[in-house]
Amino acid sequence: MKLQHFFISILLLLLPLAVQSQKQTLFVDDFTSDVKVPESVLTNIRSAVIDGITNTNRVNLVDAHAIIPAPEYSPMENALRYRAQYLLQGKLLNREATDDGISGPKFHSRENSYKEKFVIRLQLIRTSDGTTIFTRNYEETGSSSGKEASQYYALERALVNVPYAMRNLIEHNFKVHGSIVELVSDNNKKAKSVYINLGYDDPIKEGQRFDVMVQTSFAENYMEHKIGEVRIKEIVGPKYSLCKVMSKGGEHILKAFEMGAKLHIVSRQSRLFDE
Repeated sequence: MKLQHFFISILLLLLPLAVQSQKQTLFVDDFTSDVKVPESVLTNIRSAVIDGITNTNRVNLVDAHAIIPAPEYSPMENALRYRAQYLLQGKLLNREATDDGISGPKFHSRENSYKEKFVIRLQLIRTSDGTTIFTRNYEETGSSSGKEASQYYALERALVNVPYAMRNLIEHNFKVHGSIVELVSDNNKKAKSVYINLGYDDPIKEGQRFDVMVQTSFAENYMEHKIGEVRIKEIVGPKYSLCKVMSKGGEHILKAFEMGAKLHIVSRQSRLFDE
């Protein structure tokens, strides 16, 4: 019995590693700046970016600040040391602030008022070949006024949209793929619920939506087109989740499944009014 408990304990310890192994690893490098700013400003911007990425649960994140990078190595080499498939670099291109941290703060005539505006460029690089797969400039603004106003609160408000922007970045560049493996229920006209081959071992969560794709051929060329959507209702196992078939496409999904077609699913970006 003791031996059995020992093996169970080992299994529980290894389970988180197995889950993580399903994800891509992203190395977040130190951010740089083209303009002179207080170090705290760059640190807060970078922290907001990292928090936004971490909240997606889509990638394993390695923070260059949390490890000891080899000084003789380039950022790419340090990323490869940690077996990261991708490298994220950030550069502050511009910043306008009422109190820039260098000169004295400026006040309006009636009350304290602070404004913050910055532009940061994020670059996503694939470490296997050094290819830049994504580059975008993000411009954010914020303000703070009144008795408790400060430049810090203005910056804090400027960072409010960053988690949403990072979710879009990650969902666009780190898609999750799977298949529909079982039809659970239908009403003879439309598929109502299905099982997919993604579960606890994968970077998914309840409520996440997937496009359902079916492969077709034309003139010996194969292509995929969307026939519907599913939403994860319950994750029931390491590689098994119950999904609700969304209203549009249920008929096509049922027909394709009955014909024996392979139904591929791919994660899509979240939308504001998703159910």
